[in-house]
Amino acid sequence: MMDSSRSAQRAVIQFLRAEGEHASQIYHRMKEVYEEQCLARCTTFRWCQRYEVGRVYIKDLPRPGQAHVVTNNAKISAVDELMQQNSRISTREIAVELSISKGTVHHIIHKKLGYGKVCIVGAQASVRESEDGCLSDPGVSTLKPSTPFLRSGISVSMSMVIIYSCTVPHEL
Repeated sequence: MMDSSRSAQRAVIQFLRAEGEHASQIYHRMKEVYEEQCLARCTTFRWCQRYEVGRVYIKDLPRPGQAHVVTNNAKISAVDELMQQNSRISTREIAVELSISKGTVHHIIHKKLGYGKVCIVGAQASVRESEDGCLSDPGVSTLKPSTPFLRSGISVSMSMVIIYSCTVPHEL
């Protein structure tokens, strides 16, 4: 099976352009080979122009925008510790405390620690926990303000309760 990735197709464009092929010929040849996975005509022409003016790299250059989420064990441990110390702490408060973005805090809570939203409803009924501290019933339920949580973080507003519960065991 042929590699139809963008970088593979850019390499073909670069090679054929160096051989003296015109952009329209390159596009038609690539369309025959890659069919539906072929780069768009305008994209093929754009890459031909880039290689004509001396571009040598096939990969995309870095662009401004949202940075990659960078986490390490120290940050993960710090977030987990703050959530255990104060079950009502918000992601904004954690971000300010640790000098990291709210997006990074969200990434750590959901992807690294394995916490997931279990409940987003008003506060009346009870929620059971299993021995490992995770909520035993991940279905939608409601919460009594006095319910203790072992490994769950909780955020409360006037009209809603959000319970974070570990859905996947985590190791630090």
